[in-house]
Amino acid sequence: MALMSSNDGAAPPINVKILRGYGKLLGLPDIAHGSRMVALERVGDCEISMFEALGAGLSESPLFWMELFDLSVHGSRDSRGCHNMSDAVATFEDFASQARRLAEPSLCAAETAG
Repeated sequence: MALMSSNDGAAPPINVKILRGYGKLLGLPDIAHGSRMVALERVGDCEISMFEALGAGLSESPLFWMELFDLSVHGSRDSRGCHNMSDAVATFEDFASQARRLAEPSLCAAETAG
């Protein structure tokens, strides 16, 4: 799964990553069993992904879900439904922050190594 990047090598703004991801998500063929998913960004051993919401189209349902997936433990760290761009940007920023904290060497590991 390719991650989003711009032509000049600079990372696009978060809202552009989300819009591109949502466009890609809508362009994927339907899946009989499961949800369509697009990877937005990788931070350390974590990946921030967007996937379609079950019941999309209902007024109270989110447009899509975002997930922070930890590749090192093969499990989800967090996920949230996003109803609009503001929700999605806030979620992306929070997940990126969580992933950066997880990527930092722990103080205990640094003390035992030193």
